[in-house]
Amino acid sequence: MKHEQILEQVSRIVAETLDIDDLRLDPAMSAADIPGWDSLTHVQIMVAVERAFGIRFRTGDIAGMATVGELVTRVEARFTRH
Repeated sequence: MKHEQILEQVSRIVAETLDIDDLRLDPAMSAADIPGWDSLTHVQIMVAVERAFGIRFRTGDIAGMATVGELVTRVEARFTRH
């Protein structure tokens, strides 16, 4: 799966979780840039991403992701290992 495809799927997951229609994420965006993305929804988004891609993040991985691009890169790294 390519980086762009992962970004699109992560965008859909975040949009569904936050109930925002037509949300398009940019790799440079952080949670602070997206309305409704707080600590609670962060956990919900991470769980949804794990389910969608069939991967598991370590707690440190989740806490260390500052941007959407970092999330996509970590998904891509985990996804390609499986």
